[in-house]
Amino acid sequence: MTIQRWPSSSPGRSRTVSDGERVWTVANATDAAAGFDTQARQSLAMLESHLQAAGSARSHILSIQVLLADIGDRAAFDAVWQAWIGPDPAHWPQRACYQAGLAPGLLVELIAVAAAASTPQRASTLP
Repeated sequence: MTIQRWPSSSPGRSRTVSDGERVWTVANATDAAAGFDTQARQSLAMLESHLQAAGSARSHILSIQVLLADIGDRAAFDAVWQAWIGPDPAHWPQRACYQAGLAPGLLVELIAVAAAASTPQRASTLP
């Protein structure tokens, strides 16, 4: 097993870590002054960039935690999320959404675990 780490701009932490089979990553907006929808889209774009750099993809996300500065923004995030993740339930990860204290100006932060893109996918046998 080879562990790879992609450094963060903050000391003492990585933005993405992979062990070859799994990818752990975090993403947030690049413009903390932007409104919620823009921050949500920026966070998802950053997430996708991190996944691709680590050899994964949005269709391989296993689990995602959505941290919102205000849980009242959940419906707004759901709309952006559903457009981004797509209509195929075979690509939908497990997801949790909750309110959390975030860095000043940030309205959304994403924490994801994904499989490497080389990991085969099987159709679900559950309804």
